[in-house]
Amino acid sequence: MDSFFSRLVLSNKTSYRLGRHALFWTVCWAFQGFIYGFYYIEGRATNFFAISYIESFIYLPQHMFLSYAIIYYVLPYIIFRDRYWVGFVWVIALILIAAALSPVVNYYLITPLRIYLHHPVKAMTFFFSFMGGLRGSMTIAGFAVAIKLIKHWYQKKIETEQLEKERIKAELEILKGQIHPHFMFNTLNSIYSLALKKSDETPEAILKLSKLMRYILTDCTNITVNLGKEVEVLLHYIELEKGRFGSRLDISVNIKGDIEKNAIAPLLLLPFLENSFKHGANEMIEQAWMSLDLQVNETALKFKLINGRAIDHNNPNSIHMGLQNVKKRLQLLYPNAHELRITEDADTFVVSLAIELGSIKLIET
Repeated sequence: MDSFFSRLVLSNKTSYRLGRHALFWTVCWAFQGFIYGFYYIEGRATNFFAISYIESFIYLPQHMFLSYAIIYYVLPYIIFRDRYWVGFVWVIALILIAAALSPVVNYYLITPLRIYLHHPVKAMTFFFSFMGGLRGSMTIAGFAVAIKLIKHWYQKKIETEQLEKERIKAELEILKGQIHPHFMFNTLNSIYSLALKKSDETPEAILKLSKLMRYILTDCTNITVNLGKEVEVLLHYIELEKGRFGSRLDISVNIKGDIEKNAIAPLLLLPFLENSFKHGANEMIEQAWMSLDLQVNETALKFKLINGRAIDHNNPNSIHMGLQNVKKRLQLLYPNAHELRITEDADTFVVSLAIELGSIKLIET
């Protein structure tokens, strides 16, 4: 039912357009006939309601003239082109023309009709007939124009929302695309290190890389992915890095909750892990360490990543530069549904992220 009324109001298909126009003028005719039936009543009500409906039908063309002239000429060609004063003059002129038609219709059509049907004829001066036409035409045209403006506003709102969705979608694609090269560069470096050592783990690392590539090229094309797959990518990446660092890396991973029942935007957590290795483990001369905790409760995700770090005296804020991308994605995908805190001191870098997974802002494709 809602779909039918939506099509009736918004569709540009000829059948629906004719249908909504016919419905509008039928309602106007019924309303005018009912109201003026009380105004003319002097004898039996049914007789005067009958003549009222006949007269209302005769007056419809002048109401149509005013309504359609404003809707299909003044609004699109003048008002919507920001020529407001010209539009105002046109509207006033059209109202006066429509009102002036009322005495003509009354003299040449209504009066002869009443005489023919043997109904009382009320003497009406040009002025009162003009004022009656002015009132009736402005009332009907006012409703018609109001409906048109509401429809125009609603369509513009839909267009604006669609453009905003397309903008956000394009921006997300750009942001996500920036992650892939960075991720691949770090992963290939890890495999290259294993190859230099002629490690027996090199084939397994290449296999993990192929799985990661498949994940990026297939699953990551969707707005959301299964949280279990996202966590699996994190674990594969950690294994690749552990092969490169060997015993020099001390890392603990703690995952709690049912990760298979939730979904998350793809590659949202990985940049934090990459950042920890790039600006943490890579730059520590002695033992590198890292701690990852991920908890899921219903649809609430809590992610905490702590790593040791070496201070970059030349560029102390360099660590944050790599996280601007994921911050932006969080703002676009989880507005008012996430909390990200990044704290650091002389030897520690901490990322704390809380997300309400069910509150993702889906972008229609």
